[in-house]
Amino acid sequence: MPAILAGGLFFGWIFARWLERRLDRSRNSSSEELLDELETACTPRRSFEIRVRPDHLKPFLSCVAEQVESGFSVRHARHLLGRILSLRDHMVRHTWYSVKVNGIRTNLDLQWSRDSDGRIRLLVLAVPKIIRELKKQAKVPAPAAPALPQREPVIEGSPVQSPAGG
Repeated sequence: MPAILAGGLFFGWIFARWLERRLDRSRNSSSEELLDELETACTPRRSFEIRVRPDHLKPFLSCVAEQVESGFSVRHARHLLGRILSLRDHMVRHTWYSVKVNGIRTNLDLQWSRDSDGRIRLLVLAVPKIIRELKKQAKVPAPAAPALPQREPVIEGSPVQSPAGG
């Protein structure tokens, strides 16, 4: 029994060393890669949440694509829009992109769901530059529906009588 225990400990120690070498990224990483990873971890991020009808979602995703240098293009925005529109009610989905904004590598986290009214809830966690632009986009009024031709009002009712009864 002690031999089996000693053999198990020995193989466990070999396996732990193998995992340590395999998962240690700092051994084969350059100083630039380490600085990029540190910069990503220390980048300030803010959140933005909006509830919109599905047809008003495209400008928000396009706004994000415009602010990002790489990692989230217009093609990514179109693909994500398709994923969001195919979502069923009361389901929550999440994705993230590794993007570059102002020369800094960071993560762009997106979470979305659809309520029973069909509106989309979009939660964006990103660098402040993207959040500022999304807030500006949210203040822009949505295009109004085309106006219907106005008809003259038809007033129906009994003839007006004077208060004196005359």
